[in-house]
Amino acid sequence: MSETSAQRGPRKGVWMFPAAPAPRLVEAIARAEELGLDEVWVADEGIAREPMSVLAAAARETSTIRLAVGITSPLLRHPGAIAATASTVDELSAGRFSLGLGVGGQKSLEPFGLTADRPVGMLRDAVRIARAVFAGEATEGYVPGDHAIAPRDVPIWIGSRGPQVVRLAARLADGVFLSGCTPEQHESIVTSMGEVTEVPRVALYQSASDGVVAPSVRRWSDIGEMLAAEASRWNPVAVGINLVDLNDGRGDPVGLVERAAEVLSAL
Repeated sequence: MSETSAQRGPRKGVWMFPAAPAPRLVEAIARAEELGLDEVWVADEGIAREPMSVLAAAARETSTIRLAVGITSPLLRHPGAIAATASTVDELSAGRFSLGLGVGGQKSLEPFGLTADRPVGMLRDAVRIARAVFAGEATEGYVPGDHAIAPRDVPIWIGSRGPQVVRLAARLADGVFLSGCTPEQHESIVTSMGEVTEVPRVALYQSASDGVVAPSVRRWSDIGEMLAAEASRWNPVAVGINLVDLNDGRGDPVGLVERAAEVLSAL
């Protein structure tokens, strides 16, 4: 974290499920920038709207906000192809893209009959190959051709709650994207990272809704207090709100971004 970002505290952002129409998602990302948010994560849910396309469109409508896919799975696409797409969106956004990798959840994998038999090894290989593509260097399973995109400095985050994958992320990735966890899960995950690195880098996102009931979902009236407490305890690189009312197509992404920005501005 730079000195400037350390002085102003963690970055603030939102996570969006791509169930709304793609043009409206792009509008929501542009609105997030207008409201002063620092980053937006768009999920990859396989057969939902394709997040890289949404983020590429948003790259041309914004100038400062960080754009991230959170998360995409190497089971859905070859990690080299993921990295080439990430490099392209990074180029379109003038260096504002972050790649979030993970095993993938039921909604993204089940329609294709996919399961993760060796998640740690799969993600280790994915990070290695993606780094090679970003650097323009050869590695096992990848040899850059003359037509390869020029090297790009794209950060890699890993989204997971499992201790083995979290420790892998602490060793190899730029940070861990923690999304939709309870405070108890946060403690377990950060402790697992602490076994590998002295300064765990986490982006801590918490779900908010007045309609969805789950242990990891807070009411909008409580989410600000919860995030403030967690940020004080864990010193994350970023804090944000999961707009879970978009998960099944309910809710308007622009309106939810505006609501989240109001909460986050008070932190």
